[in-house]
Amino acid sequence: MMKNVEVVILSGFLGSGKTTLLQNLLDQEKKHDRKYAVVMNEIGNVSIDSDILSDGTRIEEIVNGCICCTNKSQLEKAILTLTLMEQPDVIYIESSGIAHPMEIYDTCLSPVIAENIFVKSIMTVLDGPLWLNQKRLSLKIRKLLEEQVRYADQILINKMDLLNNLEYEKLLTEVNGLNPLAVKKMTTYSKISLEDIAHREEKVTVAHEQLHVENHLHVSSLTYLFEEPINRGAFMEWLNEIPSSIYRIKGFLRFDNEPDYTYLFQYAYGVPYFIESEINFSMNLVMIGENLNKETCIKQLNGLRHSAKKI
Repeated sequence: MMKNVEVVILSGFLGSGKTTLLQNLLDQEKKHDRKYAVVMNEIGNVSIDSDILSDGTRIEEIVNGCICCTNKSQLEKAILTLTLMEQPDVIYIESSGIAHPMEIYDTCLSPVIAENIFVKSIMTVLDGPLWLNQKRLSLKIRKLLEEQVRYADQILINKMDLLNNLEYEKLLTEVNGLNPLAVKKMTTYSKISLEDIAHREEKVTVAHEQLHVENHLHVSSLTYLFEEPINRGAFMEWLNEIPSSIYRIKGFLRFDNEPDYTYLFQYAYGVPYFIESEINFSMNLVMIGENLNKETCIKQLNGLRHSAKKI
């Protein structure tokens, strides 16, 4: 049985100190004799940062685009390759400086890979001096900086050696206003220990389903495994009654009236899509929502498992 692989997402704007953080963490992983791998993203057609990592680091490089939008499928493929071929203890994803962390998190919950990984933490490296001088940046970039802070489990306020006490207090007040629940750590040269990494979720395994229990953010996920085909009508009835706070569902399904066909199911903004799949994937269903009532969802999904036998 394949082990569950930790995934740590490293977010932060250009020049904030993500690669330095990655180097620090990999050095510690090596000392702890843990097996690690890296997915590294560059907007350009050449990855520069990968050249400065230690020899022997297993790296999947994604270039010519951002993994949170145009290259999401490549990110999914890279994670799948690393989990199957390397089976590391942890995969670090260093996103590009313009990536939105929740888009990367969404990709990590792909039903193809969600069963074998769990997102341990979303860490945002915040460039302290840049944040305090962000008025010189475009409105779009300022919004991105806020989003990278808002959706982090842990925020490293970096380059503290360049800030005075008043600047630090102002910055911390603004960051707490955006994300009061995230763990904050003041750093210089992105120095942090492995033990200090905040845990986003702990995975609890029940008989037939996997439940992600959210500790920090309101946005959480649930991964559920159907072992047998379900009734399509009952599934659509359930779908019509789910709350609007569930904003994304994706997975692979088979139905009792055509059990030899596997469908890729996508649900976003209230609209469902069924696409016939050429591969007979396991029937993993991933739900993402705000203030997700996991116990209720699991009870309802358990009911769908038995619907085919009753109808």
